[in-house]
Amino acid sequence: MQEAFLLSEELVIIWLAYKDEDRSPLPEFLALIIFEYDGLRIAKHMNQDSTGKKATLQIVPRSPLLQSQNIVSDILRVEHHYQPANRESECCLPTYLLSIHLGQPIQLERTVDGQRSSDRLTQGDIMITPPHLHRKLFWDTDADFLLLRLEPKLFASAAYESVKAYREIVPQLKVCDPLIQQVGLALKAELEFDGLSDRLYAETMANALAVHLLRHYSNHKQQIKPYSGRLPNHKLQQAIDYIQTHLAEDISLEAIAAELDMSQYHFARLFKQSTGYSPYQYVIEQRINLAQKLMTQEHRSIANIALRVGFASQSQFGRHFKRLLGVTPKQFLKK
Repeated sequence: MQEAFLLSEELVIIWLAYKDEDRSPLPEFLALIIFEYDGLRIAKHMNQDSTGKKATLQIVPRSPLLQSQNIVSDILRVEHHYQPANRESECCLPTYLLSIHLGQPIQLERTVDGQRSSDRLTQGDIMITPPHLHRKLFWDTDADFLLLRLEPKLFASAAYESVKAYREIVPQLKVCDPLIQQVGLALKAELEFDGLSDRLYAETMANALAVHLLRHYSNHKQQIKPYSGRLPNHKLQQAIDYIQTHLAEDISLEAIAAELDMSQYHFARLFKQSTGYSPYQYVIEQRINLAQKLMTQEHRSIANIALRVGFASQSQFGRHFKRLLGVTPKQFLKK
């Protein structure tokens, strides 16, 4: 007998009860990410790879402590894990995986596509896994790590304009990479603060990671062009006009770049060289500038103004307001 209980939009608890060895198979179209939760197994529905060659699989002893919201799931997923000692995991996912070790040293035993190895991982050590690479892991000490899952379309976009040859990311079992670690910790901080709800921020970080991986860990050593120069004046004004028009909305890097008929990587680089700001930094500053005007002109609540200028929450608005102006919104109103 097979029973399924809806836990949320994301998760489904699957309870397989076998009676008289009558094992009814799951439907073939289902690919499952499975977690253990309070003695049960949690499964997340995912489609199989479009090629149909390999199913999606992720089995870990415990579900993540934190994971990013669905608003960015089509480009990036961030998961903070704390897994108990002397356990094992298994995965084969259609995404690029960056695993950043956060806690005390562990001895990690790995089997990757049938090849076994062992390493001592310390804080900051990173594993890089390309899509559909099957691996099993076993560790001897409680494992605290951050898992970043990057969608393949990011890499196609980053390499499109500069690399004609097909590029693959080469698996890395243990590397020290300050840039990946820094970006990972920044994403973790956003995850802890508001669930990583800002799409433009997530896109900026995810694109930076994709370009960095292609430059340093691919099977072709050609350099992705570090675009020089600036956006033509009409293109820059077009981007600024788009941002101002959609300031109160959930602006995406993909949408702005599409408006200018450019790749995200190309646009982001030239925009920063033209303005001194990344698109994300520019959008945040423009939202804070507009909020200041509204706070002096209208008698509205801080929460209302935060939403009106495009922030996901009052807390997110307050954090950026204080960071840029040195005072909280309440202190600003009292002046």
